[in-house]
Amino acid sequence: MQTVAETKQSLSVERKLKLHEARESIIGRLAANLPTSINLDSFLKVIVSELGRMMEVDRCDIIKLTPEGELRVSHEWRASEDVPSSLDVRIPVDVATLSAHLDVKKPIRLDDTSATELDHKVRFFARSLGTRSLLVVPVVLDEEVLGLIGLHHTRAPRHWSDEEVAFLVSIATQLAIAYQYTRIYTDKKREAETTKALLEIANALNARSDFGEVTSAVLERAVSLVGADYSALGVLDSDEKSISLAAFKAAPQATTDNVRGLIEAHGQSLDITEYPAMVEVLSQGKTLKLLETDLPLPLRAIFNATLGGRAALVAPVRIAGHTFGLLGLVWSEQRDQFKDHEIALVEGIADQIGTALERDHLSAEVMRLKSALHERYGEDRIIGQARAIRRAIELGLSVADTQTSVMIQGESGTGKELLANLIHFNSGREDKPYIKLNCGAIPETLLESELFGHEKGAFTDAHARRRGRFEEANGGTLFLDEVGEMTLGAQVRLLRVLQDGEFTRVGGNEVFRADVRIIAASNVDLEKAVEEGTFRRDLFYRLSVFPIQLPALRERREDIHPLVIHFLEHYKQRTGRFVSGISKEALQALISYDWPGNVRELENAVERAVIIAAGRQIELDDLPAAIGNVVAGRQATLRVERAQAASEGRSTKLEIEVPSSMDEIERQAIEATLDYTSGDKTRAARLLSIGRKTIYRKLEQYNSQNQDPKGSTE
Repeated sequence: MQTVAETKQSLSVERKLKLHEARESIIGRLAANLPTSINLDSFLKVIVSELGRMMEVDRCDIIKLTPEGELRVSHEWRASEDVPSSLDVRIPVDVATLSAHLDVKKPIRLDDTSATELDHKVRFFARSLGTRSLLVVPVVLDEEVLGLIGLHHTRAPRHWSDEEVAFLVSIATQLAIAYQYTRIYTDKKREAETTKALLEIANALNARSDFGEVTSAVLERAVSLVGADYSALGVLDSDEKSISLAAFKAAPQATTDNVRGLIEAHGQSLDITEYPAMVEVLSQGKTLKLLETDLPLPLRAIFNATLGGRAALVAPVRIAGHTFGLLGLVWSEQRDQFKDHEIALVEGIADQIGTALERDHLSAEVMRLKSALHERYGEDRIIGQARAIRRAIELGLSVADTQTSVMIQGESGTGKELLANLIHFNSGREDKPYIKLNCGAIPETLLESELFGHEKGAFTDAHARRRGRFEEANGGTLFLDEVGEMTLGAQVRLLRVLQDGEFTRVGGNEVFRADVRIIAASNVDLEKAVEEGTFRRDLFYRLSVFPIQLPALRERREDIHPLVIHFLEHYKQRTGRFVSGISKEALQALISYDWPGNVRELENAVERAVIIAAGRQIELDDLPAAIGNVVAGRQATLRVERAQAASEGRSTKLEIEVPSSMDEIERQAIEATLDYTSGDKTRAARLLSIGRKTIYRKLEQYNSQNQDPKGSTE
């Protein structure tokens, strides 16, 4: 091993040659291995081994950044067993804190980590690694620090020369390139694997018609793909208050005795109203990511012991925008988090199940949902008297019995699908097929197959011929929701069909003709998309022969009250929960809220409030926090403005809602004046020309009314 005196001298020609040979060896191994193996883990093990030997150090390691922002030693080489190991050690000094004392994007040379002039956080960092002399070089990609290469002397100081630093920097540069290459390769490989898996499931669904056989095959594949212990598919009963087990599949090595015993003990049906998390998944249509660490201890014990789980994913299965059931997967091993591609895969499987069930009528529930939609005069389901919404309905009815393509535009949740239903069921084609396709929910690689079908062997795992949506909709209507999400390639083929009425299946040569009426919908501004080049101009004009714009809910606030009453009655019947009405304060909050999610968000808010307020009237506290925060923020702003006006010696205004009772007007006047006087009741009484005792009596009366609220709105 070199002494400090030797390393202070410029490196010898022989030493430089060895470093050069080591660098070329590492680069050569990188070039030879990455195109074939793409195994960064194995490569990093070689890196630390060769660097450690060539640099004649006690230890060489790779220090990575954890998702929590800490540092962790992921790979390590030691000169001998006597050298202390730091493999897998986590250093509780986050990068942001360390960066305040050291520039982690540049090499760090610490010849003697015990030097008194070093900052205490830097010395702590070195002690955590068990080192006396340290050279650290960052691996940087696009200004992002991916990790650090560390060279250590554990027992004695050492001077790190400029040549050694330059050598390590060149190695770090090659590592960054290797990381980028591997990340791109891994992402593409994972995308291909996900697409292949979804294709396999799509083929399994297309090749079978028996409901039990289909679900069993899909769950078995899902468990295998994500490495779960077991999976279950639950289907909503007709009353939508309970969910029945439609299929259950476990991995060969999984222990599921307790779960199966639970199923046998409680039967195939479960009352979901007792489980708020399940109700939320069903109502909001969002995937539930459940980790045992997120649960309180009593629930965690039940989850572990009864369900044999330590993590779970629960995704909604939707049909035509309506939640049909739940797809759940459970893991018995502890997990820190779920990866994005795992969640996307589970959601993709749930969407595939919903798509197949809707298309192939595999259950009586699907038929029930479709018949519920089949209303000749569908405008009765679109609630509202605002001019903009009535105009949209009039336009829909006027174009319904023509063959003209219709483009419905509006924000998410404004009722585009309801308007499409109205047009179809008044078109003269109401007895013909009505096929719906959400273009944004289908992976790009599957969209053309969904639209036009495919021949057997058209691509990997295409084991059977499949009809597309155009064939299924022949003679009827095809509703293309979120059409703005289509790729340019799919847009070209769609345009050709709209122009010629002809198409071929993917992988086939036979030309098919289809008499299909197109209704398209989009929540993005397609004119802007045309200007940006993400949507074809010619397709836009072909689809937008008859455009209809649906207004946002905030643009028709007069309809919020009747919508609230409608959803109140609907969810009282659906949930079996009785509520006596809704308070004026809560109703006013709903009317004044801006509703970024539009009618769908309002419906979810009312459903949630009905569940919470069972047996009484709905109050402001029963509404989602976002609505309450807006009200609280508005009230706080008014109080500040009134107090500011008082401090400046000027008056301020009070807005009164009409109609309001005299008692309500009096209450608002008193509360506003108290805001104006910053709570000074004597001054408020003087400004209102009433006695001070009257103020106290009125406030006591208001407090009593708040504790026992009355005056609900039905």
